[in-house]
Amino acid sequence: MTDRVTVLLSGLCAFLLVLAVLATQLPATPATHPRRVLLVRRVYRTTVVETVVNAPGPTVSSGPVTQSVSSSGAAAAPPAPTTRAS
Repeated sequence: MTDRVTVLLSGLCAFLLVLAVLATQLPATPATHPRRVLLVRRVYRTTVVETVVNAPGPTVSSGPVTQSVSSSGAAAAPPAPTTRAS
C-alpha cells in the first residue's frame, strides 16, 4: 500500500515541478494591447511616351508618337475591411 502512495506522490511532485518550470517561461506582466498590423497598399502608375525618329513608312509632319499608360491596381480601391478582436 505504501508503494502506491509513494508512486502517486512522486508522480504528482514531478507534474508540479514541470508546471513550475513552464511557468517561469511566461512573461511577468501580461501584454495589455496586442500589436496592430498595418497593411500598406502602394499603387504605381507608369507612363511611357515613345517617339520614333526616321521610321520607315508614311511620313507624318509631327512624327509618330506612341503613348502607353499602365497601372498596377485600381485607381479608387475600396478601403480594406477592419477587424476587431473580440
